[in-house]
Amino acid sequence: MNWNFSDFVEIQDVCPRDGLQMETNIISTDKKVELINALSNTGISAIQVTSTVHPKAVPQLSDAEEVMEKINRKPGVSYSVLVPNERGAERAIPMKADEWELMLSVTESHSLSNANKTVDEGIKEHERVARLAKKNGDIKIRGAMATAFGCPFEGKVPFENILYVAQAYYSMGIRSMAVADTIGTADPKLVYTVMEKLKNHFPDVAFSLHLHNTRGLAIANILAGIDAGVRSFDAALGGIGGCPFAPGATGNVATEDVVHMLDLMGINNGIHLRDLLETANELKQTVDHDLDSAVYRAGPSHSRLSTLK
Repeated sequence: MNWNFSDFVEIQDVCPRDGLQMETNIISTDKKVELINALSNTGISAIQVTSTVHPKAVPQLSDAEEVMEKINRKPGVSYSVLVPNERGAERAIPMKADEWELMLSVTESHSLSNANKTVDEGIKEHERVARLAKKNGDIKIRGAMATAFGCPFEGKVPFENILYVAQAYYSMGIRSMAVADTIGTADPKLVYTVMEKLKNHFPDVAFSLHLHNTRGLAIANILAGIDAGVRSFDAALGGIGGCPFAPGATGNVATEDVVHMLDLMGINNGIHLRDLLETANELKQTVDHDLDSAVYRAGPSHSRLSTLK
């Protein structure tokens, strides 16, 4: 890896959506709005606010419209919504999100478990969603690929599965894609190999990585992604959350852990770690349990204490 690194690395915080959706106690709308507004003031440039998934499937996010209406939208910050299907897209249109995130599983078993559709059925539905986005102000879309580095039902995933879904997104005109380690089974070599291949196949696509720290490898996997040319990553404040439809899919990588590492390495990310840790403290009180964040527990390393921004 080239340690003389000058590129900007973007972090999207997915805590309000991917983090809170796993919380068993319903968080009030006002608390969600406070969290999102606080994150907006940390220097972060992208926040995944909520999802238009059916309220019966994820009750925690049933207040999506109200949250999107109440948040203070800070200039320079992108506020995205996860849109699971065509009905969810119709619901999302009035929310005026800066970006819709679509999600397709790259394995049949997870697709059937998560969306009750085959991969091809999901692709056809997302083609309709993409047309809706185009029709309603050309809303920006990011196409996410779940279980790309391992499936809870099928195990190892052939690269051809990932390529198939990426090609489907590309054919829809989507040029921003996220590759997800849904159950935390990726390793640095696999991440580097997959991302290098994808970038070679689609040189004009902006790829992101959505990594889980289930087995403690997320930070190492982020470094592998950076080495492969990835410049955008998802993380969740406090390391909370995961996918309720994928067994074992716990442990989003903590935003503060990622920012701490990038700061130590001198990699520009625009986020103020001190503000992030203060927001994490508020989050801990809101969810009323410990956070899965090394930097929150131990504090920044000594080399950062004197320059903490």
